Amino acid sequence: MIQYIKEYEGDNDLGDYLDTRYVRLTEQHYDQIAGAMSEGELELKKSSSCPAQRFFLHFNETILFVNKQTEAPNSIYDVEMIQNDGASDDNKELLFVSFSIDDDYAPALKKRVASGKTADENAQQLVMLSVIPILKGFMIAISD
Repeated sequence: MIQYIKEYEGDNDLGDYLDTRYVRLTEQHYDQIAGAMSEGELELKKSSSCPAQRFFLHFNETILFVNKQTEAPNSIYDVEMIQNDGASDDNKELLFVSFSIDDDYAPALKKRVASGKTADENAQQLVMLSVIPILKGFMIAISD
């Protein structure tokens, strides 16, 4: 993930990320956030109300690097994502996706030069959309 960030966000100094919080959601935390989102238990808030400047969010086979320092005018956060798409240890394939979210958590895919499955824009879109509910739920939960 660090190598991917350095390659595509080359203007950043790696030292800028050393103070970034790492959060690993257990299966129980994941289920609680998903349940609270689907049942409307969390009060909806804009992404700009999230107090975190940047963090790594790890759940299941996915790691998100969420960074409030963005370049796009309507973006509130940029997200770099890596997901293990392999069914077994012998068949691991990492999928990298870069996107931004606006104040309503609407994602916008960033164009990157990529190879393999990461180059498939449809796969990137599907994976990106699949993580938005958990990312949104987590960011709303920590905004309280």
